[in-house]
Amino acid sequence: MKVFSCRSFLGSFGRLIVTAALLGAFSLPAVAQEGSPGSTSAMLDTVFRWLNFLLVFGAIAYAIVKFGAPYFRGRAGEIAKSIDEASQSRAAAEREFQEAVQKLATVDSKIEEERRAAVRESAADRERIKALTLTEIEKIKQAAGAEIAAAERAGGQELRAIAARLATERAAALIRKQMNDAAEEALFEAFVGELERAAT
Repeated sequence: MKVFSCRSFLGSFGRLIVTAALLGAFSLPAVAQEGSPGSTSAMLDTVFRWLNFLLVFGAIAYAIVKFGAPYFRGRAGEIAKSIDEASQSRAAAEREFQEAVQKLATVDSKIEEERRAAVRESAADRERIKALTLTEIEKIKQAAGAEIAAAERAGGQELRAIAARLATERAAALIRKQMNDAAEEALFEAFVGELERAAT
C-alpha cells in the first residue's frame, strides 16, 4: 500500500507556484503595451495584487510545508502502524480460526474414542462388581455354614441334655417303683454303716 508522501506533494506545489510567477512575469510587458498611461497604473495595481497573492500564498505554502509535513508524516506513520497491527490481528485471527477448524475436525474422533473408553470402563466395572458379588456370596455361604454348624452343635447338646434329663427322670421313677419298706431300711442301714466307717 502506498503511503502519502508529503515531499512529492510539496514539490508539485512549488512547481505550480513557480509556473504561476513566470506566467505573470511574461504577461506584464504584453499588458503594458496594450494600454495607455492609465492602464499602466492598473497594470501595476494588478501586479502588486498578484505579488501580494503570491506572498500570501507562499506564506501559506511555507506554513503548510513547515507544520503540515510533520503532521502528515506522523499521521501516515500512525496509519501505517494501524494497518500493520490490523494485519497482525487478522493473521492471528486466521491462525485461531484454522486451529478451531482443526479441533472441530478431530471432535468426532475424540467423541468416538471417549465412547470406546466408556464401554471398556463399563465392562471392567461389570466384571469388578461381578467378582465382588461372588466374593460376598462365598462369604455369606461360609457364615451360614458356620451358623448352621453352631446351631447343630447347640441342638445336639440340648438334645443330649433333654435325653439325660429324661433318662434320670425315668430311672428315678423306676427306683421309686421298685423301692419298698425293706429295701429302704436296708439302704438306710448301708448308709449308716458307711458313715461309721468314714468316722473311724
